[in-house]
Amino acid sequence: MSILNIIMGYLMFNFGGIKLRYKSKEDKLLKPLYTTVASRARNKKPIIIAMVDGKVSHGGLGDRIHGILSLYLLSKEFGLDFKINFCTPFELKDYFIPNEYDWTILREDISYNVDDSTPAWIYCVNKKYGKSRTYENEYQHKLFQKLLTERHFKQYHFYTNGQWAQRETYTQLFHQLFKPAESLQKAIVENENSIGSDYVAMVFRFQQLLGDFKESNSPDPLNEDERRALIDKCMNKIKSLHTERYPNKKVLVTSDSGNFLKDIDELDFVYVIPGKVVHLAYTIEKNYDLHLKSFIDLMVIADAEKIFLLVTDQMFHSGFAQSASYINNKAYEEITF
Repeated sequence: MSILNIIMGYLMFNFGGIKLRYKSKEDKLLKPLYTTVASRARNKKPIIIAMVDGKVSHGGLGDRIHGILSLYLLSKEFGLDFKINFCTPFELKDYFIPNEYDWTILREDISYNVDDSTPAWIYCVNKKYGKSRTYENEYQHKLFQKLLTERHFKQYHFYTNGQWAQRETYTQLFHQLFKPAESLQKAIVENENSIGSDYVAMVFRFQQLLGDFKESNSPDPLNEDERRALIDKCMNKIKSLHTERYPNKKVLVTSDSGNFLKDIDELDFVYVIPGKVVHLAYTIEKNYDLHLKSFIDLMVIADAEKIFLLVTDQMFHSGFAQSASYINNKAYEEITF
């Protein structure tokens, strides 16, 4: 980091209230879970556990995976074992299974005894993936490093969507930890066979603009005419990109809006992955098929020749497309129009 980055990050964290926000959430939601009477930790060597158990905010699928990989990188830095407790609203191992490293842990092996374990919740709060988010990620990393240096426990229960694992590092870490479970792999192959050729991917994140679902802290739904205008604007952008850059390729289009996907599916060069669209942070049902499409979207996007995030000034600057591009280190481009 440059001197300027260090100064800006320090000011943001210490005087912008972010550290206090982390601490207040941690004290309110996590610390009460840890007692002197809880079962003791059985592991002999200290471990970092990536906690995705619904007790605090976790974000969407891309955020959760990025946070897990950043913690895995942290475990490597400190020579600690690493485990994942991803159990809400589904078990991660139903979709991703261990590849080169066994990250699974039994529930009974997670200790909430204050003498053995400590929690920490450090969550990105910046909505866009610009310089401010870079500063925040760097300081999240430093805060976790400080915790590991100053606190000596058998288990470190870390909650984060931190993204200090970047590009090539992310690619390597992802494939060390994960491979698709059999049913997910089958669905990936089926969809890529249906596309039938090389393809590019275009990702759109509307939140509740098109009236698909309610999402907190997002713009109000547009009226009928405004929705139509936004859909048409996005469709025209897809058409122009296809004509100008990829006239002989298929275009995979993914979105958090089922209404948008219904319209866009009419274009003969577009492929839309079948299934109901849900957002992980707002769908609590523990239903395998309900969440399967999110994983299929992620992995089929990851295999595209190039991945685009397309946003207007009304839409959300999502990190999902960028996270997907990191999986296989594919070309990525953001287009604001």
